[in-house]
Amino acid sequence: MKTPALKKLQQIITLCIMYGTVKDWKITKIKLAKLVYLVDFAKFYKFLVPMTGFEYKKLPYGSITAEFFAVFDYMIAHGVIAEEKKGTINLFSLVEEPEKDQLSEQEIELIKEIAQKWCRHNTESIVDFTHEQLPWKISRDNEIIPYELIIQEEPNNVY
Repeated sequence: MKTPALKKLQQIITLCIMYGTVKDWKITKIKLAKLVYLVDFAKFYKFLVPMTGFEYKKLPYGSITAEFFAVFDYMIAHGVIAEEKKGTINLFSLVEEPEKDQLSEQEIELIKEIAQKWCRHNTESIVDFTHEQLPWKISRDNEIIPYELIIQEEPNNVY
């Protein structure tokens, strides 16, 4: 990863995999993207500063940043994460220990808290949860979702 921002996103993704999985250590791409979204918006909710600062768009399966796809593909191509087909589902797992040098201790703890909260939930439940949030409901399809909308959310609905 060339820029610090993209490297930070890569580290967020790897920590979401590490903390957001149980026993088989595998996660779907959609669930992983949702965790990254929740982490970014939760940091904004708590500190008025997002974790990445990337723009998220309202897409059919959720709020996602375009940079997620580029970083995710880079990680597969460079052997940072592995892909495995299980029936019709693609699952992803870590190949190596995550780096954390772009993240503060506070950010690592927030990632851990959010990912562990959702680790035993399936992809559908995290999609449903984010689709019930105010930022998703207020935004139009393909529109950028302003971070500021999360501030209006009830505390127990942030993540």
